[in-house]
Amino acid sequence: MTHARPRLRVLAAILAIGAAALCTDDARAQAANLAEVRRLVEAGRSGEAWPMCASIDPTADDQADLWCGIAAVDVGRAGEGSLALERFVVRHPEDVRGRLELARAYFHAGDDVASRREFEAVRAIGPPADVRAGIDRYLEALSAREAQYRTRVHGWVEAGGGHDTNVNAGVAQADISLPILGPVSVASFGVRQPDTFGWLAGSVQINHPVAPGVAIYGGVAANGQFNADASDFDIAQGAATLGASWQAGKNAVYASYTHGELNVGGDRYRRTDGVSFEWRRTLSELATASVTPQFARLAYSGANEARDADFYALGLSVRQIWLTLWQPVLNLSVVAGREENRRNRPDLGRDVYGGAVDLTVSPAPQWAINAAFGYQRSDYAAPLPLIGSRRVDDNYTASVGALYFFTRSLSARVEAQFFRNDSNFALYQYDRAVYAAKLRYDFR
Repeated sequence: MTHARPRLRVLAAILAIGAAALCTDDARAQAANLAEVRRLVEAGRSGEAWPMCASIDPTADDQADLWCGIAAVDVGRAGEGSLALERFVVRHPEDVRGRLELARAYFHAGDDVASRREFEAVRAIGPPADVRAGIDRYLEALSAREAQYRTRVHGWVEAGGGHDTNVNAGVAQADISLPILGPVSVASFGVRQPDTFGWLAGSVQINHPVAPGVAIYGGVAANGQFNADASDFDIAQGAATLGASWQAGKNAVYASYTHGELNVGGDRYRRTDGVSFEWRRTLSELATASVTPQFARLAYSGANEARDADFYALGLSVRQIWLTLWQPVLNLSVVAGREENRRNRPDLGRDVYGGAVDLTVSPAPQWAINAAFGYQRSDYAAPLPLIGSRRVDDNYTASVGALYFFTRSLSARVEAQFFRNDSNFALYQYDRAVYAAKLRYDFR
């Protein structure tokens, strides 16, 4: 018995050393896994990082709750992310990154009150300008969501200027050839005229909830392009809208009436009265889809009365957000419609259909970059008088722009827009490019 006790002590020591070695190996593996999770999250690859969190013990390292919480939010599991980030912030209340990520988690979890509280708490300590810009963008999104349960008034004004290579959408040269008629000369006002211009625009909107999920809204908007020399082609337009919305669960319905006015060269060119109905459905935390039927009555002035028409259209759109590097936002839309002439001029009526794609990315909190492309075909309903052929147009649009936020309310934008209208009649073919710089102030 006396010799057995030393042997037991030796065996216990060996087992203790082995257990310590195993613990050390586990700790090293945990640290390596957590370091890899952090690397992937910071590289915008949270989809790869999140499954690795299942093998990480959050009680062994406080940082696990931070990086796995961020990964959870990024992959659309905001509830789990909120819990992890709450644990981290409780232990490290002074950690600004943790507070910001918790605010973002609350935002995506739909807890608007907690999200605003955390964002405003971090903003109050005076973070760097790029951080403030990111916070302000979330606060603006929160204000838009809060309009569902409290009255919200917001608006903006915008001023700027630029250069337009074809203010009148005119043909490239006066001498063209038309079917049947042969060579013709286009009057000077129909030939391309480049010019510099000033830009002014603004809008005021109000949304007032009247019952849970039910609100009424209205607003006015206007803009104008004022040319330095070609004032006959100055364009000013405005619209007033009144509508109501209903939201329940993942579905929202909007019904609106809009009256619009378009002036060219200081004279009324067209007025529009229309109604639209939109059904919008939330597909996930990061995706929505909508269906929008609409009707509008178009009334032209003076010699253009022959263009009076009724317009029917159906639009479909999808919006997808990715919570990854640069936070891309993609909008896709298609539309089909018919413009029926009311003045017995079927050659001015047409079927239209087309689509558009719009992508916005944010390489930094104060920056947003946007690119868009659109296409529309117009098939006219009857042959043109004297020519005997129907007009068919293909219209292409493309744009790129960069937006910089000085503050939550003040931003600047530079943009380039390109237009091309191809037609089987040379009279309606044109190219146009518009370059502009604009300064905008939002008030809320």
